[in-house]
Amino acid sequence: MDNKNIDRAIEIFSLLIKGESISKEKNTELYEHYNSYSEVFDLVEKLTNGMNLKVYEHDESLHLSPGEKNRVFGFTNDELKKELGIKLNKELYLSYFVIYNIITKFYKDSSNYTFREYINIQETVEEVSTALYQITDKIETVVISEIEEHSFNTLAMLWDDMPLTSTDYNGQTRAGKSSRVSFVKMVFNFLIDQKLFISSEEGYYPTQRFKALVENYFKEARGRLYDILMTRGE
Repeated sequence: MDNKNIDRAIEIFSLLIKGESISKEKNTELYEHYNSYSEVFDLVEKLTNGMNLKVYEHDESLHLSPGEKNRVFGFTNDELKKELGIKLNKELYLSYFVIYNIITKFYKDSSNYTFREYINIQETVEEVSTALYQITDKIETVVISEIEEHSFNTLAMLWDDMPLTSTDYNGQTRAGKSSRVSFVKMVFNFLIDQKLFISSEEGYYPTQRFKALVENYFKEARGRLYDILMTRGE
């Protein structure tokens, strides 16, 4: 293999492993080498696959994501709870549920992108409330086991026990578990930390990284929760 191609592949891998994205606009030479030289592409794939990582391409940009059950670059449940600032498993699963509902505001499947620039907290709160109501209202026809039934009833109770809003002594809504709005804000803060969203005024805008990961998620790893959310209205 040509030494120059080795150097380019290692440079691409190094940037991606640091959490950076590589785009045709900002990293033109590296991006072109990845797409035009099979030796560069193959070596990057070998390096990432060997560490259970995946390179996703979207809109002329490259993004790295941990593979399933990657215990080095991914999160365990306990690590996710620490990142979010929560302690209970049911709070973590509610966070997952909020994230799924955020995703489905933009995507229904890999070929169905709902064009929208942003989403806000209030809309997300309403979407989560509606989804939980629809699932629990028809729980016998939606779930396939007692475990699923118990899980969704637990999430619904946790959500219902939260007031809609809460403020601190300055009248500001803080991220946390004190209300539905603060809980959703906490989830969005995590997504911003993961470079999946950026915030501007009252809106949360999906990044290219979000679009790349979600599009490929629908192709590769749709889970049971997605199936339930997509069939809850039937």
